[in-house]
Amino acid sequence: MRKFKLAIIGSGSLGSIIGKVVSQELREDFEILGVFSGKLENAIKLADEIGGKAYKTLDEIIDDQPDYIIEAASPDVFKEIGVKILANGIHLIPLSVGALADNEFYNKVKETARNNKSRVHIPSGAVGGFDVLRASMAMEDVKVNITTEKSPQSINGAPFLKGRKLSEEKTEEIFSGSAMEAIEHFPKNVNVAVATALATTGVENTKVSIRSIPGFKSNKHKIKLKGETVNVKVIIETTPSEDNPKSSSLAAYSVIGLLKNLVAPIRF
Repeated sequence: MRKFKLAIIGSGSLGSIIGKVVSQELREDFEILGVFSGKLENAIKLADEIGGKAYKTLDEIIDDQPDYIIEAASPDVFKEIGVKILANGIHLIPLSVGALADNEFYNKVKETARNNKSRVHIPSGAVGGFDVLRASMAMEDVKVNITTEKSPQSINGAPFLKGRKLSEEKTEEIFSGSAMEAIEHFPKNVNVAVATALATTGVENTKVSIRSIPGFKSNKHKIKLKGETVNVKVIIETTPSEDNPKSSSLAAYSVIGLLKNLVAPIRF
């Protein structure tokens, strides 16, 4: 049986989880060619653990012609490498879906994938219920909003705060607006909101609220979809990644679930 070839861009907590699980549990179906990172020493370290090489450039990856490239770095990296990957006929699995809130970039990605017979497979990340949400969208016009609740430590450093540290004593709603505005102001915190928006009413029409809760040990996302005949509520609560409190390990495992589905004889 044919093995699919993978490369991973990003060697942080999420890229590491993906690489280790694929190398240990999915090796019958997938071969890891290597890892590319902003810091070569980090790529070398992860590549030594999971197999494959440490790439120095994107061109080196493309020359190896993987079937899939997994992006687990940042929205800026996705914007930098996404179109070139797709233009070379390579399928892309991006975790930094917030980059797709940029309509110009989104349309370029869509056009390039279509013209080069490549595909972008968007994992559910740290949320879920996209099958129900998309089915509801097909039925009728709906309104969608998502509320994200995190600890101050998970949100501090966001451009929106302009250096202000969030209160360690008082719960506060720090943002309310569209998913398009949210990803601009909180580029490391609201990939889930953008993914929800892309699956439903779009980044301009999906409302996002962000709440800071002192002492909160989880990342919690509450999605509400409301139509004339359908009412959907999805609540996901996860513990932040120990290595990166701004993200959830569930995001990495959503990629694992996607990979399993790609090779499964019966797919969900």
